[in-house]
Amino acid sequence: MEITINREIGKLGLPRHLVLGMDPGIASCGFALIDTANHEILDLGVRLFDSPTHPKTGQSLAVIRRGFRSTRRNIDRTQARLKHCLQILKAYGLIPQDATKEYFHTTKGDKQPLKLRVDGLDRLLNDREWALVLYSLCKRRGYIPHGEGNQDKSSEGGKVLSALAANKEAIAETSCRTVGEWLAQQPQSRNRGGNYDKCVTHAQLIEETHILFDAQHSFGSKYASPEFEAAYIEVCDWERSRKDFDRRTYDLVGHCSYFPTEKRAARCTLTSELVSAYGALGNITIIHENGTSRALSATERDECIAILFSCEPIRGNKDCAVKFGALRKALDLSSGDYFKGVPAADEKTREVYKPKGWRVLRNTLNATNPILLQRLRDDRNLADAVMEAVAYSSALPVLQEQLQGLPLSEAEIEALCRLPYSSKALNGYGNRSKKALDMLLDCLEEPEVLNLTQAENDCGLLGLRIAGAQLERSDRLMPYETWIERTGRTNNNPVVIRSMSQMRKVVNAICRKWGVPNEIHVELDRELRLPQRAKDEIAKANKKNEKNRERIAGQIAELRGCTADEVTGKQIEKYRLWEEQEYFDLYTGAKIEVDRLISDDTYTQIDHILPFSRTGENSRNNKVLVLAKSNQDKREQTPYEWMSHDGAPSWDAFERRVQENQKLSRRKKNFLLEKDLDTKEGEFLARSFTDTAYMSREVCAYLADCLLFPDDGAKAHVVPTTGRATAWLRRRWGLNFGSNGEKDRSDDRHHATDACVIAVCSRSLVIKTARINQETHWSITRGMNETQRRDAIMKALESVMPWETFANEVRAAHDFVVPTRFVPRKGKGELFEQTVYRYAGVNAQGKDIARKASSDKDIVMGNAVVSADEKSVIKVSEMLCLRLWHDPEAKKGQGAWYADPVYKADIPALKDGTYVPRIAKAHTGRKAWKPVPESAMKKPPLEIYLGDLVQIGDFVGRFSGYNIDNANWSFVDRLTRIKISCPTVGKLSNDMSPFVVRESPIK
Repeated sequence: MEITINREIGKLGLPRHLVLGMDPGIASCGFALIDTANHEILDLGVRLFDSPTHPKTGQSLAVIRRGFRSTRRNIDRTQARLKHCLQILKAYGLIPQDATKEYFHTTKGDKQPLKLRVDGLDRLLNDREWALVLYSLCKRRGYIPHGEGNQDKSSEGGKVLSALAANKEAIAETSCRTVGEWLAQQPQSRNRGGNYDKCVTHAQLIEETHILFDAQHSFGSKYASPEFEAAYIEVCDWERSRKDFDRRTYDLVGHCSYFPTEKRAARCTLTSELVSAYGALGNITIIHENGTSRALSATERDECIAILFSCEPIRGNKDCAVKFGALRKALDLSSGDYFKGVPAADEKTREVYKPKGWRVLRNTLNATNPILLQRLRDDRNLADAVMEAVAYSSALPVLQEQLQGLPLSEAEIEALCRLPYSSKALNGYGNRSKKALDMLLDCLEEPEVLNLTQAENDCGLLGLRIAGAQLERSDRLMPYETWIERTGRTNNNPVVIRSMSQMRKVVNAICRKWGVPNEIHVELDRELRLPQRAKDEIAKANKKNEKNRERIAGQIAELRGCTADEVTGKQIEKYRLWEEQEYFDLYTGAKIEVDRLISDDTYTQIDHILPFSRTGENSRNNKVLVLAKSNQDKREQTPYEWMSHDGAPSWDAFERRVQENQKLSRRKKNFLLEKDLDTKEGEFLARSFTDTAYMSREVCAYLADCLLFPDDGAKAHVVPTTGRATAWLRRRWGLNFGSNGEKDRSDDRHHATDACVIAVCSRSLVIKTARINQETHWSITRGMNETQRRDAIMKALESVMPWETFANEVRAAHDFVVPTRFVPRKGKGELFEQTVYRYAGVNAQGKDIARKASSDKDIVMGNAVVSADEKSVIKVSEMLCLRLWHDPEAKKGQGAWYADPVYKADIPALKDGTYVPRIAKAHTGRKAWKPVPESAMKKPPLEIYLGDLVQIGDFVGRFSGYNIDNANWSFVDRLTRIKISCPTVGKLSNDMSPFVVRESPIK
């Protein structure tokens, strides 16, 4: 019976007000559609998909594949170079005309090429020895710089550069004539295991080649002529032209946000960096001790600009940096004044802005051509053209060609070619064109324009941006990449693109079924909304906190005489605050005894400095450890409000304690010393409820730009919520479903529950729930047992839920949620594993045998591909799908199904029609499998891809793989992802046939 959906009126007879809660992550998208007017949960579910990242490292798979691809290209280029070297050696008669690369394999009694390179300096080498030397030098031609410049010493490139510099010094200190002679004296001549101390440059090897040719010529060798030397050097020096590559790369650069026909400018141009510097300086806010705030004046800002873009290094400040600590001193700020958003501990090291491009330009030209540097500073257009050429080029010949078209002398071009044109500082493009940047800078240089927003408005660009961003809205989301292109944005992150693609499918499915919702609430996963630097900082802080927790747990365990596992999280949190507060109650100054702290839970309490019910602030910076009486006396007040009354602790003494404590963060001190919360409550609530991260704003803009929302008078139809607000509500409503009230992350259905809470989350709801929490505080319910207390809390919370039975309905709906999965059916990804082995034949079971280059031990390869010359073998990597062929006539009419696993390496054969379907057989090599009979090939096979939901009679499971060794498939439970038993392929018949369940984004 088909159920008719009323999209207009709900069960209470009221017009529907639909709110869609979205919880997109890197591998899932939880969603919940709720009719808040009629108190209905209309749709609830989870869409799962594979994240394009490595499961262990989190690194993008595209980056990993790019690295392997680069390695393969280097190997191919080396082989091509050696091929040309072989041709040159034959052309000049040094080796026989029928010689192959095996000619250069050393045998017992032969000297190694490195020893011959040393001998060649002092004696005449015979023909084969000279050929071995030249072939060896051509094979490993050393490090060739491509404009990378200085690199982080901890990076791989930085380690190589450090090793090169150290080796150059080491060689200079010896009497070695060539780099080969120096390497021959070392215990090892090759780098091993990430060690780069044997690195040498290409220039050093070319120099050695010239010396060896001169030496052999002097000894009378007929194979050391200048013509032979020039031809050989040409082969060693050959590099692929980057001209076409650079042109294609530049074609991918997007267009300006303001002028759609203008290309974006490089970030390293002088104008771009000046605009960014003005913008950064305009965002600085100074908070004074009395609570007032101000921005930098035009004079103060211009002084900073003069330092940042100075042509000469400043004494004691060679980078011409402007740090917040120096700015504080220059502005003569008091100790109570601070820069908004800048921790006190960071002021000495944190820079206001880093003009990376200008800094590199100054460091390069200041010593070699200071006149050119000053000319570029005075002629901004020329400076921009130079830096555009640098950003465009990835090779020296390309850079030289680009600079030739500018009004520069040969000496000036030579000086500019010393720039590290491939470094990160001189690469990348912004969102604005040169034309737009010029307009902004002209405004920013006016003294009355103090920030970028004002400049954009004054020069007319704001109107252009708003007009250009207008898109035709509809009841469907356009593809995320299309929106990115049309709005002039840039986002090449494959993780974000895949997540947004799956979110789009869910939203469009909801819109098809119910129409466009009235509101969409979105909470982005941290992996999506934060930049990598922020995620790295969080990971570093979490690691530090974890070590601190382990230390505290150990100390408490020692004091209590128990194990660290018996120490609770609440005890650890109290102890941490106790240490931070230097063992005192900050409010009263009373000492907190450690014995009672860890033994008596009623002795102390954790208090919100600024009441949570008024601010929604639940971070560590808003928590202190106080004696129970202090907390009860303070109640729903700030410290200042409480201490303003008679009988309360002294404010002056409290203020002194706070200021003298060096362990407290600046933010916590500000909370403790807050005097005017009433006027700031709205600001706190907005911050605690609304996510302002860049990616969150971008996703909201995507939804708002594309969807035609109902005209219901709402100011905003798309709202980004914060994780801390929804997490707090979820815990208070008992919707975590895990042990100890924690979220059960092993069950994918928790994403749907999250989406329910996200959909109903609002500022007023958070505040109402916080006040109920205060009314059911343990000091009020202490006389109840655990069951009575929980019932009292839930009864009180029911009055502030979206509707009375909301939490119970979510729990009921949670049990019926069945996550669906997006299963890619394209053959993209890794075809083979990375290691190539020496082929050694086939064993008795028909399996390929391989051996490592340095071993005679047989390795059973299993599923592998042998090269055409049968000299090497490589393992097949990823599976494409499992094809099941049905033969209804087999087994005397009962029918049979034959398993034919297909791998991505088989795709070429599938396309050209040469692939032969074979029946998998346990413990047998793939080559020995029998072909699928003609009777089973009358109809197309059933194709099952990894992640597909498969049903066989009453069995339902998600396909997780096929083991060709035992010829059996495996499945996992669609809810728990735990491996489950299933019928074997051999038991399938006409009456027990499998089929793939096609999953849509929503029910």
